[in-house]
Amino acid sequence: MFAELDRLLEPGALAARGWKLQAESPLREWPRLAALDPAAAASGRRLRIDVVWLESDDGAPMLEGELGVGLAAVCQRCLEEMRLELRAEPKLFFGDAEALGEAAAAAGFEVCEPEPGTTLRQLLEDEVLLSIPAFPVHERSEDCGELAGELAQLEPAQGGKSVSSPFAVLADLKRKN
Repeated sequence: MFAELDRLLEPGALAARGWKLQAESPLREWPRLAALDPAAAASGRRLRIDVVWLESDDGAPMLEGELGVGLAAVCQRCLEEMRLELRAEPKLFFGDAEALGEAAAAAGFEVCEPEPGTTLRQLLEDEVLLSIPAFPVHERSEDCGELAGELAQLEPAQGGKSVSSPFAVLADLKRKN
């Protein structure tokens, strides 16, 4: 079942067969994702995969599905470790951009032109990597750790006037010296 993941990507052949995969795969088998959280890979965490290959009205291959995994990350608000639940929903069209029908475009499909030598595993891994936020933070600020609480106490400056940026704090400190 997983052998298809490591073969050279052939979108046309997969779509013609209507190939589907609904499974969980060990994170350690996804090298770039495992490198982001080696402890999760070693502990046996799994990547959830639910993808299907389709053909457009014109016979062009399309991939649609959902991928999910939980990885460790550092919250950019409190600088403490957190669990980041990643969820990617690829909707890829493999064909000429001009052939992308209005219905497929309206459904959110995007044109994909994989490089020669790409495997399905690499393509799916790319989709999960693209779902990583640039600045991961806890969903609610109340979930943040002690550092965020300490910074929140420093927010109001003297006189009850709030400081708009870290540079304003530095300027205030410079004036005092």
